[in-house]
Amino acid sequence: MGMFATNGPIDLVTFDLYDTLIELDPPRWERLADAARTQGIETDPLTLRDADRLAEDYFTIENGRVPIRDRDASARDAFRMELMRRWLEAAGLPHDPETTRAVRNAYISEFDEVPDHHHYRLFDDVLPALRTLRRAGVQTAVISNADADVTVVCTHFAFAPLMDLIVTSALVGYEKPDPRTYHAALEPLGIDPEFAVHVGDQPKSDVVGARGVGMGAVLIDRYGRHNGVDIPTVSTLTELADAVVVGQGAKR
Repeated sequence: MGMFATNGPIDLVTFDLYDTLIELDPPRWERLADAARTQGIETDPLTLRDADRLAEDYFTIENGRVPIRDRDASARDAFRMELMRRWLEAAGLPHDPETTRAVRNAYISEFDEVPDHHHYRLFDDVLPALRTLRRAGVQTAVISNADADVTVVCTHFAFAPLMDLIVTSALVGYEKPDPRTYHAALEPLGIDPEFAVHVGDQPKSDVVGARGVGMGAVLIDRYGRHNGVDIPTVSTLTELADAVVVGQGAKR
């Protein structure tokens, strides 16, 4: 894990949305613990939180290969079952087909919720960090793999006015880490990738994608699940904003 520091002034910071700015409330690992208990399986939500990293890697790879929203109902169901199986396995829990199906049926995930603000919460550091960047003259944007326009969600949580652009893969047609998703933010704002940084919670989409277009990349690790990775990392957006402001003092 490496600390984040800029090599000079930054003109644009882009943000992943889910698990970077907002998260499910209650979090998905608490929801899975509740679902497992309905099947007589006792487990620690913290164990599920750590195992979630491996499940998320699978999601990122598969969603990048063929977006989940573009699959038919049968294929989406098969994907969600495999995602659950891998999550249970990573947590050391029973993951045979019958158990996996039963737990999945009891689990309420992002896929199952109405896609609006009612089931999410805003991280406490978001608005202060965005205001810090705004005062420093740094542009900001959302780049999300959301399956729909998320402007309503961003507006509800009051950070939409602090964003210069909101980009979703559903609108541009490409999923992170596809470089075209990042260019959909860089080009309208007229920003050279060299002077932009993307922050997100997924190494395989956020970090790989940003670096692929020449942007800086920062991993936000709010729950300490990425120890040992050789990636600039912050635990809060306050750290990120402060580092960017410090970098603004450098000369180009």
